[in-house]
Amino acid sequence: MGPRGPAPTARPPTGPPVPLVPVETNGSHPVLDELKSSNDYNPRGDFEPKNARFVVVKSYSEDDIHRSIKYEIWCSTEHGNKRLDLAWREREAKGGSVYLFFSVNGSGHFCGMAEMLSGVDYNSSAGVWAQDKWKGQFKVKWIYVKDVPNAQLRHIRLENNENKPVTNSRDTQEVPVDKGKQVLKILAGYKHSTSIFDDFIHYEKRQEEDEGRKQPPYQNGGGGGGRGDHHRRDDRRGHDSGQHNHDNRRGDEQRQHHHHDNRRVGGDDNRRGGGDDNRRGGGGGDRGDRRDNGGGDRPHRNMKQ
Repeated sequence: MGPRGPAPTARPPTGPPVPLVPVETNGSHPVLDELKSSNDYNPRGDFEPKNARFVVVKSYSEDDIHRSIKYEIWCSTEHGNKRLDLAWREREAKGGSVYLFFSVNGSGHFCGMAEMLSGVDYNSSAGVWAQDKWKGQFKVKWIYVKDVPNAQLRHIRLENNENKPVTNSRDTQEVPVDKGKQVLKILAGYKHSTSIFDDFIHYEKRQEEDEGRKQPPYQNGGGGGGRGDHHRRDDRRGHDSGQHNHDNRRGDEQRQHHHHDNRRVGGDDNRRGGGDDNRRGGGGGDRGDRRDNGGGDRPHRNMKQ
């Protein structure tokens, strides 16, 4: 469980610092409260989308999952973005949707599912991710936010990926429709005991600390379109309200000494897997890790198997 206590709001692009926002001891946070009130996460009953395509998405860190939920955006590698953009445009033309199954490297579980709401905007970068290398972005809507252990899904094998378990998928691995529906059914019906919401305050604090070390925290676009007020829903949307000064963003190596990074199992959420998964370009442009890390779920969120 992440630390509890006051979490500072993000600073606006210009002007004096915004006063700290008090956080209730029951784990409530203004941003999380607004997200939950505005979205029907983990809907009950069967969720059976028509004309759907399904894709596994891997993330280096849970920080990025937090920020995806918060700002309702995502970004993959250059190769991954192209695959996702083509899939979305193909489904959009036929009145269907693309659904993304998210998993963090080394976590041993899937953490939720989101729907793509737009194609990829290659000319913008959100600048909110844990690493600075990601270019472009697209809008997403999170539907399920829950930890589902790999053990619940490992029996589902993908004929388009050497018949390997879906839990061994690399970033932007497409899941055949019938297998995707199986994953979705398990994800929807699983009675979870943990989710990233349990640690939301922790990741809010981490983001505030990161942004406090950036100069400036956000571009001051004309009309005040920066992501300064994190309590406004429209500021969690796409690139128009989230442009970041890339030249002043820190590299990932400056984050690694943060003591909370040790919350992850083996500290390997920010590392790629072995073999050709470490190479970009061609067909191996992974944002995340191809390996199935079995029971390596985080000790602070112990899931039922």
